Amino acid sequence: MQLISAVLANALLFASLILVIGVPVLYMTQQNPEDRRNPEIKKIEIIGGVWFHLVLINGFVAEYIAHQIQGVSF
Repeated sequence: MQLISAVLANALLFASLILVIGVPVLYMTQQNPEDRRNPEIKKIEIIGGVWFHLVLINGFVAEYIAHQIQGVSF
């Protein structure tokens, strides 16, 4: 259980790193800044969507694992 949580937490950290570094790079390297639907903006939206879903999944898994650990008595 905790292995799954650790993998999800690391995936979330990696996605956050990509967002922090990748979004400014993609934004500054746009071919046509006036076009709001250029490929760079689409990539930023996809990365943001993946990060958002990782946050949701990580929250659900962490809550589930917390309830599983709380139910186990040593």
